[in-house]
Amino acid sequence: MKKFEKTIPLEQAHVKFEDGDEGTFEGYASVFGNKDSHGDVVTQGAFAPALEKGSNVGMFFNHASFDLPVGKWLDLHEDEYGLYAKGELTPGMQQSSDLRAAMKHETVGGLSVGFTVNMSDVEESDTGLVFSSIDTLREISLCTWPANERARVSSVKSLDGVETIKDIEDWLRESANLSKSQALGVISRVKATIRSDSESHKHDEEADEVLSMIRNFDIKGGK
Repeated sequence: MKKFEKTIPLEQAHVKFEDGDEGTFEGYASVFGNKDSHGDVVTQGAFAPALEKGSNVGMFFNHASFDLPVGKWLDLHEDEYGLYAKGELTPGMQQSSDLRAAMKHETVGGLSVGFTVNMSDVEESDTGLVFSSIDTLREISLCTWPANERARVSSVKSLDGVETIKDIEDWLRESANLSKSQALGVISRVKATIRSDSESHKHDEEADEVLSMIRNFDIKGGK
């Protein structure tokens, strides 16, 4: 399983507060078919497996899941546009009141879904990843990402569990914020550095050597 976080701006999420209510709002936490800055897409129906589990979905600010939740989600379901979300900010909580003011003033930039997927269920397109089946929807956060940024993706930064060349490509894309072509370029350069004249490396051995090099590799300088 891998963890992802995807953010959309409030105007794309169509967030609005209920008339006469200080803390109840509704909108979309994810939009289907939207190609984000990584070229990734969430397809219609992707959240169905997660929603069927019926597990609690937290509401936090900037994915601070170790802090007190800032509210609760009253309704989550899919429609043709995306993942509809109706939530209530916790009454009497100072941070919730501040967040309501920030959302009304549009200084909180968007909603972000935090979910996990089985990578065997994720397909690749010419531009990025296609999420068609999401295993667990962990939380939906209110976030301060810039409103003009259509989506942001992050994942577990550790190299733990990275074992193959494909895993390394995924890690570079998710953790180093590289495109698919940039990630493949980094891997090719590192492989060229360590490849022996005999070309006798086995796949797993080659992956281990690439990992060893990447741990000390200047990714930004290598772009």
